[in-house]
Amino acid sequence: MGILTTSIGLEMLLRWGHFMGGIVWIGMLYYFNFVQTEYFKEADAFAKTDALQKLAPRALWWFRWGAVVTLVTGLGIFALRGAGMSMDIYLGALIAIIMFTNVWLIIWPNQQIVIASATQVANGGDALPEAAAALATAGLASRTNALFSIPMLFFMGASAHYPHPFHPFAFILAVLVVLVLEYNGAYPAIKHIEQVKKLPPAGKMGPYTSIKGVIHCGLGLTVVLFLILDLLNA
Repeated sequence: MGILTTSIGLEMLLRWGHFMGGIVWIGMLYYFNFVQTEYFKEADAFAKTDALQKLAPRALWWFRWGAVVTLVTGLGIFALRGAGMSMDIYLGALIAIIMFTNVWLIIWPNQQIVIASATQVANGGDALPEAAAALATAGLASRTNALFSIPMLFFMGASAHYPHPFHPFAFILAVLVVLVLEYNGAYPAIKHIEQVKKLPPAGKMGPYTSIKGVIHCGLGLTVVLFLILDLLNA
């Protein structure tokens, strides 16, 4: 029986695509946060403008379409497996979906403004007035995704090697922790919405300004979420 005619074979192909897409997506995420951003802090104006025009669009293409492949193949695996999987995979998948929305609804639209501004400057024009705010908005969302990627990868692995049975209260509490951090990371992009204006202001970079801070926060978030799932299932 051929590999495409069995659910196990199809699932394996989807997992293969999921791994490949995830490597591209998260690899580019780490490149942006740990390499390109730090380089831009030291680069001269010409080098930075040139990179924004020629390098950033290529990297962003792989970044956003890697995210698409990862999401589509992941949803395909869920469709084949159905319900009844560990709580870890549901939490990891939810974090990944939030990260995906950040890519397409916040990071990419704002990076387009930054790239357009750099192109206009290179052609002798003035920088777009909204470029600075767009860069800050995309930067915070990207840092938030880098933070989220650490527990997301942990729980994807834990789903097969240290699974937790579904516990509604533990899951809801873990999701609330994630949503609070997402609210902070997405706030600059959504603060014009009337309902958001009634909530406390957020959008702080805080410890995310440094690579060490992002990594430490990501590890800390992983520990907090793990303890929520582990202790409430004891």
